[in-house]
Amino acid sequence: MLGAITGDIVGSVYEWNNIKYKKFEPLFSPRAFFTDDTILTVALMDAILNDRDYGDMLRRYYNEYPHAGYGNLFHQWCKYEDKEGYNSWGNGSAMRTSAVGYAFDSLEEVLEKAEYYASFTHNHPEGIKGAQATSACIFMARMGLSKDEIRANIANQFGYDLNRTINDIRPDYIFNESCQGTVPEAIVAFLDSTDYEDAIRGAVSLGGDSDTLTCITGGIAEAFYGDIPQEIADQSMHILVPDLSEVVVKFYNKYRPSDTITSAYKDAGKFVKELNQTDDHFQENQDKFWKSVVEGSKQTGLLNSLSSLIKKKKL
Repeated sequence: MLGAITGDIVGSVYEWNNIKYKKFEPLFSPRAFFTDDTILTVALMDAILNDRDYGDMLRRYYNEYPHAGYGNLFHQWCKYEDKEGYNSWGNGSAMRTSAVGYAFDSLEEVLEKAEYYASFTHNHPEGIKGAQATSACIFMARMGLSKDEIRANIANQFGYDLNRTINDIRPDYIFNESCQGTVPEAIVAFLDSTDYEDAIRGAVSLGGDSDTLTCITGGIAEAFYGDIPQEIADQSMHILVPDLSEVVVKFYNKYRPSDTITSAYKDAGKFVKELNQTDDHFQENQDKFWKSVVEGSKQTGLLNSLSSLIKKKKL
């Protein structure tokens, strides 16, 4: 949830500019933004929270945020309401599934629901397996299982090699959009961490599809370590647009009440009010920002306004 969203935001600037080290500063680059990973995560939260059809939610959020970096097959799927899943084994099924690990109360149901929600698009066995493994990690983490227990259960059920460290993986790891080439590495980044931020940094340091890999790691790490640090939650909420953050906080209120998330949401609300007062072209600049993501330029008026106000508030 916000742990996954934060992973997406932090990793966003490194997807096409990989780094192979953990000690990068600041944690949130001034160019950091949320991508399709976040948008489709929130779409699933909305579907679960309001008992809505997930296919409808995927298309609705796609239409509201059309320039967020979706894959070509997903673009095509969204254009045809009667189109079935496209047999994808891509990591998109795992990046968006974190809410499943919180909303259901048995591992059996978590696995069933993870398959159901993945299959709208990612109905290949590997696509389903990636979503199930990620959701299962989150469920077991929030149930209080140890890292060793999580490692053993996931390895036994899904056949992933989790007896590695990030130092083992990092040297030869390259960009990989498959579930089978992303999910095990993301889980290892969590298993090899000391706290939430360390998990995020470790995931980024692997390189590859950084926003998605770090999104998956972040969702698991949040469930295991508890609330993410307040300062990190604040920065993530400030980067989200209000329509997304509202769904996030409502989901938390129902399934995982958190003072940290509530505080970050309220502070972000004040921030948006300030931004609207200081920038008469908020919506115009937001639209320019999304277009610039597609074109490869991450610097926009909105982003600079966000960065400036965040720095002033010392978040």
